[in-house]
Amino acid sequence: MTLSIKQKLIIALLGISMFPLGILGTINYFKTADIFTKSIQTFLLEIVRSKQDLLESYIETTESAARSMAETDVFQEYISLEKDGVSSEDNLRLKTVTKLVENMLYSFQKIHWGQYHHIFLIDKSYKIVISPNYGKEVKGSPSSHLNEDTSKNKWVYMTLTQGITTVSDFSSWKESDHNHQMLFFPIKDASGKTQAALGFELQIPHEQKILSKNLKLGETGKVFLTTTRGEPIVYRGMKDQTPMITQGIVEVQRTGFSSGLRQNSKGVKVIDLYLKNKKYPWIIVAEIEAKEAFQSLKAIRISMTVFTIITLLIVVFLALVSTNLLITPIEHLTKKMKEVSMGNLNVQIDGIQRKDEIGKLVRAFNRVVKSLKIAMKNYQKDEIA
Repeated sequence: MTLSIKQKLIIALLGISMFPLGILGTINYFKTADIFTKSIQTFLLEIVRSKQDLLESYIETTESAARSMAETDVFQEYISLEKDGVSSEDNLRLKTVTKLVENMLYSFQKIHWGQYHHIFLIDKSYKIVISPNYGKEVKGSPSSHLNEDTSKNKWVYMTLTQGITTVSDFSSWKESDHNHQMLFFPIKDASGKTQAALGFELQIPHEQKILSKNLKLGETGKVFLTTTRGEPIVYRGMKDQTPMITQGIVEVQRTGFSSGLRQNSKGVKVIDLYLKNKKYPWIIVAEIEAKEAFQSLKAIRISMTVFTIITLLIVVFLALVSTNLLITPIEHLTKKMKEVSMGNLNVQIDGIQRKDEIGKLVRAFNRVVKSLKIAMKNYQKDEIA
């Protein structure tokens, strides 16, 4: 099918106008998406840092509580009696002091149950010698770890031999069906020598509650902890957890930080952020599904589409108007030329007042018709003569 000049002009005008509009629209959309992604990453970093501070505060508060206990006269008297051995006359006093220490630990458990589980005292032989069991009252838990040997626990070993507070990983204190992170605090005598250690069972559910509390990250957003190996931290079933194989885990293990728009361990496209704690053995992860994160961009995309359609309609309208201004006079001129070719010399085309090329063409046509009329009259005179 042969296109008319009018159709060709309309197509040309549409192409000239829509091509740059499409290019600019596409560039603008991707720039907007990139800016939007970075803003979400910044928001995730703020959330992660705030949660990191809360978790560190939980650890530091625990250490402060342990220090306060260790510095009490009761604890100091206990380790003093235990250090040199107990004579028969001091045995009764040791029992009394031991009971006071046990009551102190029991009261702390009772007040802070949920934030901690058992809190116990470990002597220099790595044996748990005092361990009240508030859990027996609230949950019927028979175990209090009393008399257990902790000599194979490297964090207990570091605390007792180096006199430092240690915070374990999340699988160092395994019980029958759950795990604990542990904090071990050294109890020192007046000379500064470590004589015992306080052990605190830090509650993983409490740490998870810290991460989820007041979390404003949409329906798919979440914040969670992994070990430094990338294993998601859970209260129960830690032994069944396997390291996540993600770009974020690989990068955070190498550099301490990672963030991007990519797939998570389940193959879902997310905007994520990984931050490795410099002091404690965990990686904190925040992510939100890209589909939800970019939901607001959908409105932008719709607006751009509507704008493009409106622009297209305007361009079509302008193309029709402009081509009509150009093509209609030409079509009219063509019709008149056809009449002239059929012998009608009484043709006159309006538009001689126009100053553009169309006006010049009309005036030229009129002159041609006028010349033909004169020539025809002269020819007829010659024929008569």
